[in-house]
Amino acid sequence: MSHTSFETPLDAEQPPEYVTCDIEEQVALVTLNRPERLNAIGNEMGRQFDRIMVRIALDENVRAVVLTGAGRGFCAGADMERLVRFSESRGGAAQVPQPGEAQGAFRALVGNAPQELLTRYCATQALPQPVIAAVNGPCAGIGLALAVLSDVRFASDAAFFVAPFAMRGLVAEIGLASSLAALVGNGAAADMLLSGRKVAADEALRIGLADHLKSPERLLPDALEYARNIARNVSPRSARIIKRQLWQARTLSFADALAASMAETKASMLSEDFAEGLAHFREKRPPRFTGR
Repeated sequence: MSHTSFETPLDAEQPPEYVTCDIEEQVALVTLNRPERLNAIGNEMGRQFDRIMVRIALDENVRAVVLTGAGRGFCAGADMERLVRFSESRGGAAQVPQPGEAQGAFRALVGNAPQELLTRYCATQALPQPVIAAVNGPCAGIGLALAVLSDVRFASDAAFFVAPFAMRGLVAEIGLASSLAALVGNGAAADMLLSGRKVAADEALRIGLADHLKSPERLLPDALEYARNIARNVSPRSARIIKRQLWQARTLSFADALAASMAETKASMLSEDFAEGLAHFREKRPPRFTGR
């Protein structure tokens, strides 16, 4: 197992490791690591998250990502003290990520994607690799956005989901009025966003907010095994294109999606991974995909 950290000058005070990344068997396990605050995201934690996401995106050895939280929470949203400072200063003293804040780094993730994707809270969508959210506890605000913008969601039966924005005088942030509605439908999204109520894990499974429901002790092992299966058996080239197709399909007509898929299919038939996909099937052996 490899562990990602950041180089710090010897004479500099190293900040706490608020986000960790362990890579094993071509799967990156990213853990939000501020358990005493239910992994609420502050400025330094956000910067660490940005850097890890960029490094993962550029690492061809990583073929799938699992995102989870340390302790008993997934992510409680933005750090409340940070929001209080922002309110008291009328926005002047707080550092709020703006679209494009990390654009130099995130452009490597999303290529020619729209500017609005170039911000940390969309990183799970922007990563070329499939992202599996392993929601182990409270998932609120920014945490909800990270989970919704992941590709697959595993939830512990102890987890719950909250969109508390209206209860704080805020609005549906980070595109959730679109992404959440696309996932669970307009009615269920309106219910969550307007009421701010807690949605328990069993209800999340029923409405499509969670894809797999697990006991707390099986959550992470099963999410990691799901990711390892992708890493072992799925073409990285196919995975990143299918991920893009799924997100683009939300805004394309069927005719446009069909035309785009035919062009991608033709290109895939010229790829190394297509030749390997046929070869390993004929030879009845594990695949050796290169991502090309």
